[in-house]
Amino acid sequence: MRRLAFFLLLTFFSVGNIYPQLNTNRILTIGQNALYFEDYVLSIQYFNQVIRVKPHLAEPYFLRAVAKINLEDYQGAEEDCTLALERNPFMINAYECRGIARINQKKYEASIEDFNKGLEFDPGNKRFLLYKGISYLQEEKYDQAIVELTSAIEKHSKYVDAYLNRGQAHLANKDTVASLADFEKAISIDKFRSESYAARGIVRYTKGEYQSALDDYNEAIRMKPDRAGYYINRGLIRYHLNDLKGTLSDYDNVIQLDPNNVMAYYNRGLLRNEVGDKNRALEDFDRVLDFDPNDHIALYNRALIEIDLGECNRAIADINKVLKEYPDFYPLYYSRAEAKEKKGDKKGAQLDFNQAMLMERERRNAPDNTDSKKEKKTREKSDKSIKKFNRLVIADKEEEERRVSFKSETRGKVQNINFNIDIEPLFHLSYYIKDNEMKKTNYFVQEIVDINTKRKLPEKIKLGNNDSQLSKEQIEKHFNAIESKTRALENEGDFILYLSRALDFEMIQDYQSAIEDYGKAIDFTPDSWIPYFNRANIRHKKMEYEASLEDEIKTEKEAETALAGSQLEYGLILNDYDKVTALAPRLPFGWYNKGNILAEQKDYRNAMANYSRAIEIDKDFAEAYFNRGLAHILIGESKLGIADLSKAGELGIYSAYNIIKRYNNE
Repeated sequence: MRRLAFFLLLTFFSVGNIYPQLNTNRILTIGQNALYFEDYVLSIQYFNQVIRVKPHLAEPYFLRAVAKINLEDYQGAEEDCTLALERNPFMINAYECRGIARINQKKYEASIEDFNKGLEFDPGNKRFLLYKGISYLQEEKYDQAIVELTSAIEKHSKYVDAYLNRGQAHLANKDTVASLADFEKAISIDKFRSESYAARGIVRYTKGEYQSALDDYNEAIRMKPDRAGYYINRGLIRYHLNDLKGTLSDYDNVIQLDPNNVMAYYNRGLLRNEVGDKNRALEDFDRVLDFDPNDHIALYNRALIEIDLGECNRAIADINKVLKEYPDFYPLYYSRAEAKEKKGDKKGAQLDFNQAMLMERERRNAPDNTDSKKEKKTREKSDKSIKKFNRLVIADKEEEERRVSFKSETRGKVQNINFNIDIEPLFHLSYYIKDNEMKKTNYFVQEIVDINTKRKLPEKIKLGNNDSQLSKEQIEKHFNAIESKTRALENEGDFILYLSRALDFEMIQDYQSAIEDYGKAIDFTPDSWIPYFNRANIRHKKMEYEASLEDEIKTEKEAETALAGSQLEYGLILNDYDKVTALAPRLPFGWYNKGNILAEQKDYRNAMANYSRAIEIDKDFAEAYFNRGLAHILIGESKLGIADLSKAGELGIYSAYNIIKRYNNE
């Protein structure tokens, strides 16, 4: 995972200037918004502000710990959880969070203490039982892990994660029969979990059942085509099946998904060399050595390719570097002799050749000679034996251990309540829209062009449904922009100034302020659809976050109040989208977004009608086909749904094919 900075330098900007009278409850809520929408850097900034003003509160320390865990700052997360528990020793989630932070630091005994403490408060808590088992598993105490995970299964018989981890413990204990049984059970409980197929595939691979292992990984990849690790493992399986073309294709996929995956470049370089694609193999080893210039095994492989390509001076330079580390590895002298021979240095070549022959003879006569033993096809990443220079690299056991993440009960998308599979999200306007090579992402809308060119927004806004993560510098820029625009609005306001500040508030996750500014923009220019469109989107985001707190509702009266509030919010959102479709009836995104809101309310017929209007306007609207297809399926019209999903897949939403497969098989 890409590591992000977990703090912002407060001297760069002051939230206090934006909120003159600091309302800590409001700031805490905005921070939770940012945390929920995975804007961890920004959320920490808000929690810092609350801690500065009210350091006696436990909650901001706990929430900051959750953000830090997601940024892989496990030490910082542990410290924050401890601070939270010093202020409130009954905060059960803080024990869970600290235990997870400790697992990821390999502090297994301390993590088990935290999970035991949590179990004192809630003896049947399945996550504490699971994480306790995982602690033992990663500590390599497999028998104890099996005991704890069995306890979790006895209390929660359909807990897939417990079966998956117990299966891993059995596999580590060399009990492939029990391991396979656990993974089979996991699949029988939930046949749509890719991890279960991947786990079973590993067992089959270890047993040498490569075709069955391949079938499992094909299924896992169909479900989760964006997981680089699945392609690495499938590539290894294909290699054992002598499918070099398929293996190369898998490593291509790994690099596309994870351009910094050194293992993938290394293995692809070996395979390209094996199939005679020397120039591109050289490029791969150049890339490996960009990451680590002292990777001596990569240097030797590059040197061998350089010899084949006639780049003998480069090859000799590389071999010389390797010889400093491995002076007793005689094949290096043979290789250098070949390079010298090719460049015309016959004397030097003869000297190296003689040296290699002498060392090889001594090696063969040595009592511990193991050269004749059957070689494996792979080596672990940490294995730096130069003798294994031509083997594919696999992850170390330690690296294969899965990172343990904190799953807050207040997280999760609203659309998951209504769909087992996520619908494509709402379209909105932002400065930071991610491009998607697989489907159309550039949408021409005249009013957006006018805003960007004639109305002089500080940056160009784009239309899309997938935002990029903001950097520390970008967050700082929006805080500063809010300050300057607030000063400007003290003199005189206008449409573009309120619209621009609303966008800034949206970027820093202050939804209430953004909603207020969109309202003021509407007062200035009521015939523009843009502020209605974005206000509806922000209202939805705010409602989505608030809906994630439903578990905290205790009484029937509170539940009724929450339901009424939700219905009111849906009404306000739909009113804004109605205004959008009235002002811009040829804009497909107003109809599409309205369809999403109706689908969330399980009004699937009207949702489909709105998706259909969007498709009438834009016949290549992939997301509208995808969501309409899901709506058809949810009301039992699978044939129509599959047709729409097929079109969505054709237009670039490839996850549609996995859904088609599921419903075709039912």
